[in-house]
Amino acid sequence: MATEEEIAQVLTLLEPTFSDSEQPPAVVIQPPDSGEFILGNRNGFVCLATLCLKAAIGQIQSFENEPWIVAVEHDWEIKGLMPDENAQTYLPIKPTRFQKIRGSVILYSILFFIAFCIVVGFITIVRWIVHSI
Repeated sequence: MATEEEIAQVLTLLEPTFSDSEQPPAVVIQPPDSGEFILGNRNGFVCLATLCLKAAIGQIQSFENEPWIVAVEHDWEIKGLMPDENAQTYLPIKPTRFQKIRGSVILYSILFFIAFCIVVGFITIVRWIVHSI
């Protein structure tokens, strides 16, 4: 694990000093339904990494006053970065092989039961129509 001193050292190395000849930093956040990535140039990703490192040492980072980061759609945007020591609880739990097999068996059992009920109902209706004629 990186200590705060190590992160501070990396921050001093990454502090952006961009000359006029280089491209200005730019990061574009695509909406989640577009299937796109977060787009950016080298300087934009360095600026984003700097903000991420500052968040790693406990500082809340807002994207509101950063002209180099924009969201494609104004309906959906990321407001910034906020540290959370329990963020791992939000990660999805990957099912084990046994859980996948058990889920498949339960799903196919339910589908078989529904199909069986439909077939039995159809046969009952046909027999009822045949006997009533």
